[in-house]
Amino acid sequence: MVVYFDDILIYSRSEKEHYQNLFEIIQVLEREKLFGNLKKCTFFAKEVIFLGYVVSEDGIKVDDSKIEVIQS
Repeated sequence: MVVYFDDILIYSRSEKEHYQNLFEIIQVLEREKLFGNLKKCTFFAKEVIFLGYVVSEDGIKVDDSKIEVIQS
């Protein structure tokens, strides 16, 4: 599971671990009175684009759209 929570990327190996990681991050944000922009958040996605990379359950790879010009 992958979450892109504003500018925080959370990667977990299982759904159970993902719930726990997300819970802990949200607790820290609440304690520090920090807030995420929900328009920029994606929860329980199979993959996300982050800093020019595709992060998924299969690992990390370069976003093909970022290197398309170089390849052609």
